[in-house]
Amino acid sequence: MLKILVKGIKDGEYDIDIASPVSEIEGFFPEFYGEVRFRGKLKIVGKRYAVEGIAECEAHLTCDLSMEEYTETISVHISSSFYANNELYYASKGISEELRETSEHIIHEDDKYIDISEDVRQELAIHLPMKRIAPKYRGKSFEDIYPQYSANAPKKKPKKGQPEEIDERWNELKKLKFN
Repeated sequence: MLKILVKGIKDGEYDIDIASPVSEIEGFFPEFYGEVRFRGKLKIVGKRYAVEGIAECEAHLTCDLSMEEYTETISVHISSSFYANNELYYASKGISEELRETSEHIIHEDDKYIDISEDVRQELAIHLPMKRIAPKYRGKSFEDIYPQYSANAPKKKPKKGQPEEIDERWNELKKLKFN
């Protein structure tokens, strides 16, 4: 869990550097492994807490062009705000997350920690690349990587004395006549 200690801390700005194994955070995509790291700032003003920073995690991906497996660091910007208010905390318990209109997380005034695990998990999942291309193939076309399979590739010519290979499945199409 990515939890930040807030109990007993006075108003101000504080540096945060926390990490947690992926296995300890529920619902992470299987591509992610190792540790999730978060570095940033915590700003406290009264009962409001603002967390801003960068979250990183390693992802094990398969290249769409070459089918080679590679590792990439997914890095995202996180910005979350929390408000400690007991009345709103108990009122929001009966309301689903989708029906809440505020983007601010409501926490109990007596909470020792604020948990940013869910925000980090969601942002990292969103930033997984749709088209997964290994770094050594980025910016290259399929023809650059596999010229032998390109439409412009030179065709093999039969050796002298050998007949040209003809696929017998096309013979029926040769019988078609167009008016």
